[in-house]
Amino acid sequence: MEKTKLLIAADTYYPKVDGVLMFMEEFIKRSENDFDIRLLVPKYSDKQKSKFTKTIFLDLSKRIKAFTYEPIAISRINRRKIKKEVKEADIVFIQELGPVGFLTFRQAKKQKKKIIFYIHNTPWEFLSKHYKLNKYILQIVKKYFIRIYNKANLLLVPYNDFKTELQHLGIKAHMEVARLGVDIERFKPSDLKMRAKACLKLGDQKIIGYVGRISNEKNTLILLDAFKILNHENLHLLIVGDGQKELVKKFKETKNCTVTGFVKDVEKYTQAMDIFVMPSLTETTSLATLEAMASGVPIISTKLGFMKHYIVKNYNGLFFPRNSASMLAVQINKLLEDQELRESMGRNARKTVAYSFSWERSINKIKRLLRIINPPKTN
Repeated sequence: MEKTKLLIAADTYYPKVDGVLMFMEEFIKRSENDFDIRLLVPKYSDKQKSKFTKTIFLDLSKRIKAFTYEPIAISRINRRKIKKEVKEADIVFIQELGPVGFLTFRQAKKQKKKIIFYIHNTPWEFLSKHYKLNKYILQIVKKYFIRIYNKANLLLVPYNDFKTELQHLGIKAHMEVARLGVDIERFKPSDLKMRAKACLKLGDQKIIGYVGRISNEKNTLILLDAFKILNHENLHLLIVGDGQKELVKKFKETKNCTVTGFVKDVEKYTQAMDIFVMPSLTETTSLATLEAMASGVPIISTKLGFMKHYIVKNYNGLFFPRNSASMLAVQINKLLEDQELRESMGRNARKTVAYSFSWERSINKIKRLLRIINPPKTN
């Protein structure tokens, strides 16, 4: 039986690690025997060796700098590569509507290919927070993306309420829920937290952690402001990620704050954390939050997206009002002063992920949907 040719297009790739990339890695790991997969991604390093054998790299723009990541060049060479890969594919699986996703979508429509989107986040909210769009421009941008999504054969979303929200906005394309998951064997509590901290040379300090992009839409400066309000001598802020240079500089200039840049072994860092904070203004599931929970770390988060459902107040985490550094500081302090509560929430956080977020179930569902959209061909 001939394998279905699946082209996965995304605007992120190593060494820039985020939730979209982790989803692709898990999907490919569990699906490469079932499909003939090709990956279409930006080329972030000349020395970069492909993690997957069938990866097509697109050159970056030398002139334009946008978002947290450098966009690809809108060049003839890149366009030819996209056209060729789309032509060879049976299904085009787009992860996000950045430059790679958008150009791939246009070419797929032109060639009448079957198109699937995984909507990891709402792009209009991302653009609104990043560029501070006024409400009129935001409405135009939103309608534009909705029109694109309505041209897809299938939309995958991470949770049911998000599906309902998108339907209310006018998205009529067929949608299916496919939750993100966590590798609970990789992300698990450290046998000895002090040892995990020692490996990172963080001593016996209490660690407040964050994993992800340092950017406006992630609202990371609120975390920095809260950390400064606390002003504890035995407290360390651990930022695992990278992003906008002017924001990164503010973190690096702060005493008792470490910025690691993007790392592959994220689990070593989550195991060292005493509290994990997700201050984001735009989020659907937040894979970074789930990975911290799997590592046995209590969560403090803004109340949005799927997080407001799987984080349960005083059971596995706490909430704080967005843009309130003072309330975030209060919540952090509450956990710092109550070791028993902190440890209990950490255990419950682990249970929540272990029971409800399985990569295997989610990816098996996606594979079934792909086979329905494009039944395997018999030789």
